[in-house]
Amino acid sequence: MDRADRLLSGALLLLRRAEVRIVSGGPTDLELVVPGGGAVAVKVKVYGRPPTPSIVEGLRGGNREDRFLLVTPRATSYLRGLAAEGVVDLIAVEEGRVIIGGVEHIGTASTEAGSGDRGLRRGRRPWTRWAVERLLLLAEQPVTQVELAAVLRVTQQSVSHVLRGHRFASRTDRGWVIGQRAEALDGVLAEYPGPGGVSTYWYGLDPVVRQAEAAATWCAESNVGCVLTGDVAADVYAPWRLPAVAGLYSGGLLDFTAAGFTPATDAEYTLVVTVPQDPTVWRTAAAAAQPTARVDPAAVDEVLPVRVDPIIALHDVLASAGPDAAEAGEHLRRAILDGAWRG
Repeated sequence: MDRADRLLSGALLLLRRAEVRIVSGGPTDLELVVPGGGAVAVKVKVYGRPPTPSIVEGLRGGNREDRFLLVTPRATSYLRGLAAEGVVDLIAVEEGRVIIGGVEHIGTASTEAGSGDRGLRRGRRPWTRWAVERLLLLAEQPVTQVELAAVLRVTQQSVSHVLRGHRFASRTDRGWVIGQRAEALDGVLAEYPGPGGVSTYWYGLDPVVRQAEAAATWCAESNVGCVLTGDVAADVYAPWRLPAVAGLYSGGLLDFTAAGFTPATDAEYTLVVTVPQDPTVWRTAAAAAQPTARVDPAAVDEVLPVRVDPIIALHDVLASAGPDAAEAGEHLRRAILDGAWRG
């Protein structure tokens, strides 16, 4: 999770602590309900350092019709003054400060804005390359550039750029394949940072698999796409350990209290829902959900995926808590390499 994602995840946690309900939206737009029942629609702007007056005025000058929620680590006196007047809304994550509609709430600072993101790569991430590698590793038959591009909805040129000179990919008369699969898979796992994105945390009392099903049902009823990940997905691909936490990637932010969950902290939760930064999550999930071993772009368009592809599931299992995470990951890793992950 990069700096901006950490700040926004921390901001969402602070909103709930301030009893401001997140109804729907995504990383850039939120529908909120403030204490007392008033509805608020805001454009979210995240800044790694407090924005200067010129930045704020430039933002407001070009968008007079919009209401802005500024998310930053700390609040300057200038920002506090604007927020107090209701000119902008403000969340200072490291201070635990929330000002919505001129009303200030001060709580405990969120740990989501910590410095754990130091050293992460900056700039644009090669999501397409990682997705192509996952598709080829999971494919049981050669896949053409045309098919790869169609599955991922990218240009053939971008796929060609990925495959040209690739260390493990080679072309056959029927398409592309990955050689030295164990080494290639370990390379992907070592480099891929995960789908990233903004997370919200929830607590439920039901068994974890049932919680995941309830959350997925609520997403479907809200017309928001989602896919299961982590232990819950691995429990289908290669059952081994009892899931302790339910993980979902969602197409938007939702309030899961209506689904029977209680808002939780990032330190103690049973369900984590993330709006991913990686746009390829949905397409590789659909490809993995195909009932046949062949990668068929037309079939991918018809599939409603339920869980992430096995390699993303493996990444999330390895990143999960618990002393047996590595052993659980190795179980799924072996199923991927053996082609035994299909349910």
